[in-house]
Amino acid sequence: MKTVRPKPLGAGTENLHLSAEEDFVLARIDGQLTVRDLVALTGIDEPRVEQIVSKLAAEGAVTLEGAEASSDYLPDVGSGPSLPSDGETTSLADFAAALGMDPSAFAAGESKKRAAVEAPVHEERVESRSNYPPPATSEFPEPMPEPLPDVLTKAAHEELIELGPGDEAPTDELIEVGTGDEVANEAEAAADAEENEEAAVLKEQDYRKIYEARFHALPVDARVGLAKLAHGADLLALCLDADSRVIAGILENATTGLQHVRLIAFHHRTGVGLEMVTRRQDFLRDLLVERRLLRNPMSGDTVLGRVLATKRLFQTYKIAIDRDVPELTRSKSRGHMRKKYQSAPSEERADLVLRTEGRCLIYMTGCAFDAKMTQILCGKPYNSVLFIQNLAKFSATPPALLAHLMKQPFVRKHAPLKKLLLQHPNMPGEVKRQQ
Repeated sequence: MKTVRPKPLGAGTENLHLSAEEDFVLARIDGQLTVRDLVALTGIDEPRVEQIVSKLAAEGAVTLEGAEASSDYLPDVGSGPSLPSDGETTSLADFAAALGMDPSAFAAGESKKRAAVEAPVHEERVESRSNYPPPATSEFPEPMPEPLPDVLTKAAHEELIELGPGDEAPTDELIEVGTGDEVANEAEAAADAEENEEAAVLKEQDYRKIYEARFHALPVDARVGLAKLAHGADLLALCLDADSRVIAGILENATTGLQHVRLIAFHHRTGVGLEMVTRRQDFLRDLLVERRLLRNPMSGDTVLGRVLATKRLFQTYKIAIDRDVPELTRSKSRGHMRKKYQSAPSEERADLVLRTEGRCLIYMTGCAFDAKMTQILCGKPYNSVLFIQNLAKFSATPPALLAHLMKQPFVRKHAPLKKLLLQHPNMPGEVKRQQ
């Protein structure tokens, strides 16, 4: 039955009582595929495919061709010439006689058919859009690829059964198999980061022990001299010193690097020592040094000014609302943000308002919108409730922008927003009269 090649008869299938699975197999029969090919193409078990092909032949939907086709798979046509029994060769003339047709029309090409059957057959590879490999061309089929997980295979098989004759098997659900590996890699990276932080804390504790054992009892001048010449663990231990003169000696040491500066920025508690760190721009460019300086409660105005000098307006806003930064530093950052706002270009101002959805306007008391910034904001549609509310509550919102907001379809459908905008003192009178 494996080499039997079913061929559709072209009759309509409306009167046939076929299940979805049988209809799916019938749609793949084109007269060129054998039963073995149908098994590989549809992914259905071979006994089930043979049973479906036999039923289709009995219903008269297909006819069977091939070396193994016998009377067991042909429809019952009543009385007539019987086909040869098992073990004998069945020719086209025998089939024609069994079906009540004239066998002489097939007798002429009988010898050619037998020669073609005995000759080695090179079957064409049938292209398919499904996930299964093409049918094998030898008696021993090629090994199938490793199956997907049971859950995915079962779901895909159920979807295949529910398809109609002209539908195709979906493959999108079977592509994202490696997402679990990505999640595992992210979890491993997070675990490695935690381990690194724990290792850093343990090392700092070791440096603290070295400092208490070797340097704490020494006078300040001795510690300063050692800071200029020490290296390795001794220099890292001296970074925990509380005296700013020792910090100055460490910064003069030729072996001082980012690891030493990071310890100073995190543990040192004098404004003079932190100010010495910010004198070198190569240290300030390190993100960890910058973050530790901002989170250090002893960072003064000079340190904050040097850190924020190269920051854009939006980056300054992020520092001003960072909960990990002390409240005093955040308050000073808001003052720097207002100063930057006055001198920033219009495009940068508009970008800040758009990216924060107007949240930054709470800290912009006394600031105004220039003409170019207003033009940029008026050239965009809006459908954010929070953005429109923040602009409606900001006292310096220009009349042109308020009129533009009133024209938005989102505002027209939202009565509370419309009422809030009309209450703004800068709302043009013409717009109010039109409402």
